Formats: sequence, C-alpha cells, structure tokens
Amino acid sequence: MQQRPADTQNAAPLGRDFHRFWLAASVSNLGDGIRLGALPLLALRLTSDARLIGAVTAVMLAPWFLLGPLAGAMVDRGNRRRIMLIGQFGRAVLAITLAGLVLADSVSIWALFIVGFGLGAGEVFVDSASQAAVPQLVSAEQLDRANGRMIASVTVLNEVVGIALGAALFAAATSAPFIVDAATFLIGAALLSLVRRPLQGARSNTTRIGTDIAEGFRFLRRHLLLRRLAGSLALANLATNMSFGVLVILVVDELGASETMFGLVLAGGAIGGVLGSLFAAPIARRIGRRAMLGAGPFAVVGCLLGNAAAHHPAVIPGTLFVTMFVVVASTVPAQSLRQAVTPEPLLGRVIASFRTFGLGAAPIGALVGGFITNATDVRVTNLVAAGVCTVAALFMVRALTQLPDAKNPALP
Repeated sequence: MQQRPADTQNAAPLGRDFHRFWLAASVSNLGDGIRLGALPLLALRLTSDARLIGAVTAVMLAPWFLLGPLAGAMVDRGNRRRIMLIGQFGRAVLAITLAGLVLADSVSIWALFIVGFGLGAGEVFVDSASQAAVPQLVSAEQLDRANGRMIASVTVLNEVVGIALGAALFAAATSAPFIVDAATFLIGAALLSLVRRPLQGARSNTTRIGTDIAEGFRFLRRHLLLRRLAGSLALANLATNMSFGVLVILVVDELGASETMFGLVLAGGAIGGVLGSLFAAPIARRIGRRAMLGAGPFAVVGCLLGNAAAHHPAVIPGTLFVTMFVVVASTVPAQSLRQAVTPEPLLGRVIASFRTFGLGAAPIGALVGGFITNATDVRVTNLVAAGVCTVAALFMVRALTQLPDAKNPALP
C-alpha cells in the first residue's frame, strides 16, 4: 500500500538537534526526580507537622501560579535558549546551597521553603521555554512522536529512576542527592548549548510585557476547548496534589515503609507513566482523543480511593501505575493539541497561561492536603481528593464536546 505524505513525514528521523535538545531535557529531569525523591524525606526528618510537609510541595509548585504568565511572556519576547541556560545555572546554585546547608547541619524547614520556591521558579522558565521550542525542532506531523519521546524521558528519569535514586542517595548520605541534582542541571545546560537550530520563530513585538501577558490570557479565554481543558486540569491537579503532598506520610508513617522503600514505591508506580508515554499515540489513533482524554480523570478517582483504602505499601505502586499511565498518556495528545492550535508568537504565553491554571492549583492542593491530614488523617485526605477529581472528570467530559470527531479528531 502506498504511504501517504503525512505518514512519510511522521516516520522521518526527528533530527540531530531534537535529539540533543531531548538529551539535555532528560539529564535535567533526572535531577528533578532525584530532588523529588529526597526533599519529602528531608522534610519528614525536620518536622512531623503534616501542614509543613505539604507546604514543602506547595512552595515548589507555587511559582507556576505566581510566575507562569511572566515566564510565558519572556519566552515569547526573549531568547529561549538563553532563558533555559540561566534557569539551569540558577537551579544548580540553589541545589548546591541546599547541599551545603545539609553538610553544615544548618538546614531548616524554612530553608526548604526558600530553596524549593527558587527551584520551582527555575523550572517554570525552563519548562515553558522547552515546550514552546519543540515545534521549532520537528514538523507538525511529528509533534505527537516528539512530545511522546520528551514525556517518556521525563517519566523514566524524573519519576522512576530519579525518585528511586534520590531516596537511595538520601539514605546513604543526606547531602548526596542535592549535589547530584546540581550536576545534572550543569550537564543539561552544556548539552543545550550544542543545539544549533533556533528555538523560536517570530517573536512577540509588543512593547509592554503586561500587554503581552494579557494577550496570552485573552487567547486562552476565547478558545473554548483550551479554556475548558484548563479548568479540568486545574481541578485534577488540585485533587492529585492533595494526595501527593502527604504521600510520604501515607507510605512511611501510616503503612510503615522505609525511606528507601518510599522511593521504590514511587518508582514502581511511575512505570505506568513510561508505558503511557509509549502507548499514547497508538491509543489516540485506536480509540480517539475524546475517549482517551475522557477516561483519565475517572481512572484517577479510583486510584485515590485505592490509596484511602490501602493497608500495605505494596498497594501504592498499583494505584500510581494506573494514575501515571492515564495522566501521561493523556498529556501527549493534549500537549500536541495545545501546540497545534496556538500561533507561534503566542505559544509561550498560552502554554504558561494554561499551566498557570493547571499547575497553579497544585500548591493549593498540597496545602489543603496537609491541613486535612493534620486535622483528620491521610486516608480522609485521599477520600476528599477523590471527590474533587470526580468534579474534574465531569468538566473534562464537557470540554471534549469541542473535539469534532470521536475517533482520530482533526485539530480544531
């Protein structure tokens, strides 16, 4: 059978510059995973207050709400490569600072708040620039494949290898994960400097940054599909972070797992994310975007209920497996959709505006989860989170009415 031109283009190699870019992001995400595995354990050593432990997660996510629109405007106005390099070097300095405080036995929960916020701020700028740059490195027909590969590396290195390694390094030497974290940012910056192709097309030519930010929000507000997807994502992130912000309490305190086992529990669950990234495109072709995106929140509801009922740490990898599979598998077509419907000069701002709503709800969820756990227990927190995620699922069903075809829908 003769191959269609679009199929030929989709099967073409993604190119040397994309692979350099992908490798730079992969190394940096390994460091992110190491930190994600180590910081909750460090917080648990410093305090038993569930509110403060949840707040550590919250301050790492808060920059998406506070700085996301500014980052998006700067990504469209400025040099994306330079923004990413500055973000990498800045995060390396913060990680080394935290390692020094640990070695000097001077670290406090308040230091974790400051460093966590700074690391999160760097992530906002680097990730916004990274997502906006991908369409410059591959063709439109290759977006699903390129995004799938990017998300697969994030899942494998950030949420599987990195988390497990972070917990193991922490158990061996408390400062070790943060030293390695800093090294990964520096290596990522070096690899990024080898990418030759430009990482942006036409830049925003608006003179006032406030006007640029408003333009990104205005596009999102007027685009019915993206606006409804953002609302569903915000509620889903609120729910999942209510649970994730106190997950260390559930696994280590409630279910009696060791610190090393905490990393292995999370890594085992994240295998589902790896498979989700690999099977995202085939699933989208098989059942369509509407069914694929619509099923995800309902599956997460079941996982949160499973966490609430768990009586052994071996249960948690199973619930995380399903959660990560559906979340990551849904992210690939959703991210490609967002990139495809947004004009290039607006892409950074629309991505940041979208993630401001979605990820901005995450720190609120982590704080709420900490307060509920402190007032009741961690199982009640997961029950409440399941209720919130049910509302997110209903919002998603409403959003997907904008997709014109249930199977292999064209991008609107």
